[in-house]
Amino acid sequence: MKKIGFIYLSVALVAASIAVKAQNYTTPFTPTNLLPESIYDLIVGESSGEQAYYHVMELAPYEKNRTPEEYRGDLHETKYVYGKLKEYGLPNAAVERIGKATTWDGVKASLWEISPKRAKIADYEDLAAYLAQGSANADVETQLVWIGRGSTREELADVKGKIVVTEVAGARIQGDVDKAGAVGIISFYSPRPLVDPIQVPNAGIRPGTSLFCFNLPPRDGYALRDRLLAGETITVQAKVETTETETDNQIPTCLIPGADPNAGEIIITAHLFEGYVKLGANDNNSGAAAILDMARTLNKLIVAGSIPRPKRSIRFLWIPEISGSAAWIGRHKDLVPKTLCCLNLDMVGLWLSKSESLFCFQRTTMGNPHYINDVTESMFHYVGATNKQFLATGAGRPEPLKPIFSVTGSHDPFYYAVSAHYGSSDHEIFNDFGVNIPALMLITWPDNYYHTSGDRPSILDPTQLRRATVIAAATAYAIASADEDGALKIAAEVSTNAVKRMALIQQSNANRINSASADDLPAACKRAVFDLDAFTVHEKATLSSVLELAPSGSILKKYIDTQIAHIQSINKIGVKSLEDLAKARGEALHVAVKPVALTPEEQKAARIYPKATSLAFETGYGALRTIPHETLTKHGIMTMTFGRGGAEVTVQRGIRIINGAEIARLTVSGNNSVLDIKKMLDAQFPATESLADITQYLEMLKDAGFVTY
Repeated sequence: MKKIGFIYLSVALVAASIAVKAQNYTTPFTPTNLLPESIYDLIVGESSGEQAYYHVMELAPYEKNRTPEEYRGDLHETKYVYGKLKEYGLPNAAVERIGKATTWDGVKASLWEISPKRAKIADYEDLAAYLAQGSANADVETQLVWIGRGSTREELADVKGKIVVTEVAGARIQGDVDKAGAVGIISFYSPRPLVDPIQVPNAGIRPGTSLFCFNLPPRDGYALRDRLLAGETITVQAKVETTETETDNQIPTCLIPGADPNAGEIIITAHLFEGYVKLGANDNNSGAAAILDMARTLNKLIVAGSIPRPKRSIRFLWIPEISGSAAWIGRHKDLVPKTLCCLNLDMVGLWLSKSESLFCFQRTTMGNPHYINDVTESMFHYVGATNKQFLATGAGRPEPLKPIFSVTGSHDPFYYAVSAHYGSSDHEIFNDFGVNIPALMLITWPDNYYHTSGDRPSILDPTQLRRATVIAAATAYAIASADEDGALKIAAEVSTNAVKRMALIQQSNANRINSASADDLPAACKRAVFDLDAFTVHEKATLSSVLELAPSGSILKKYIDTQIAHIQSINKIGVKSLEDLAKARGEALHVAVKPVALTPEEQKAARIYPKATSLAFETGYGALRTIPHETLTKHGIMTMTFGRGGAEVTVQRGIRIINGAEIARLTVSGNNSVLDIKKMLDAQFPATESLADITQYLEMLKDAGFVTY
């Protein structure tokens, strides 16, 4: 699910017993805390990794089969979360029901060897992951046949009426073995067989055929494979009973009201359901548990008068992944303009040192510039710097400065990373072109137990759950409570980070210039300047976003104006530095390099400023999906396919755009020229986009009524 592209990495990877020789400049010894220390300390003190861990134990102790009665009423997770919200006295606690969901449901299944010996191979009641989702009903006695990867005609020559045994995922070979006449599949595919030989993936097959599929752990699959390769004839009995059932889309929710009902709100999300069959401790009952303790913590402190009621409201949503977010936004279009930003917690509880993992914060794209990135980053750095042990001379006490530990959890340093944007979760619904709520994701990754039977509470760390709760709570409260003074602190954080980020992109492109050949040097110099331009435009827009916290704040506006001018001056100096380097490099390679100049096509693109129309926001989530087929074909586009959550758009025939969703987002403000859009796409993504294709894609959006010039 998560392919992380690091744009910036700051990880406390030193053991407590190793002296800190020098403080990394990216994690200052006294980092910014955008909250008063007294409020931060209360949030830390009230939060509980134990309680969050107990929630996971109650929500997903193991994968289990839901009863028909549960589907007809309140799902287990719904009842639990709503019950806790009422117990904690959370105001406005409710369960929203938005539409229906139909799901495949396993009832019972077993796989027995009946010859040459009698032994149970798999049973759905023992482990729900044994039975692949999408499996059809069956009651057969037949032989097993080894087909390897099932990729050749020879491997599939003798499978009719038999159950095939394979080392690849059932869905991958489903079509071929079905066509060849097999009745079922036994797969022992595992994404991590060397990490855990008893993991069973939460894998499925496409419904609608007569096939069933059992998933075995590699340890058992290898033994079965070896017996078949040795020439044994193995006969099995497979019984499978499945059904299709319907249930309500259920969304537990609550709202901590702000002191000013007109000041807007912040949304906190975690998906409580990833489909209704799969259950996972880290994915994502850890996120659901963390925001449940976050809601309890903030509400208790506010009601007790320990911390002031924030100016803005904080809304919590426990949702079915992707579909639930889209449905909720569709019902509450009136709340979209009032929502400042969104924090999405997806898989936040791993025991990091045991899993060789990091707690990652994944930023918004340049299409959604927003200060939420810098507020969250500041909290990560603060927790990182105050949760490692300093032993170096002059570094202070030999214990963490402000430790966040749990009684039953680790005492590890805080291992974390600040990463580039990645979709595939609910934050991408909020980032959608038709919604435009800046949203980011918190996640522990990599995860060796992701989407497998190994995703159980034992892999979690109460300390990490507590740290996730504190970071999310502190971030949300800092934004929700910000007056002009608080906004000024946030603007300063954005401004200083902007200088750092621009220095890093300049450094990266200096390496590009130094690595370029004589033939590639002019292009490398131009790309370097364009990348710096892209970050300049983005950082200025991010600074401007802080104004929403104090729209009438004259002091804030004056400060932001000066910092925007400062960023522009940094760009001017940076461009000169890059061009000077290219010139020097050119002298070494005996090639003349001129200052960067725009082509006629680029000059034209620099004068055109596309702006999203009101129709995009009236249409709401999935606006790009509503573009008529005739509009697509008119612009040479035969198909448009969307990644999960609308993260990617691939356009084929005539033009090819990899990141169409981002192009659309970059038109929302109306402040980006077509050339700016080209620069910002190339600065963010590995594949460059053709300016001609970008222009044609924008013409298509214009023709659809979503963009005007």
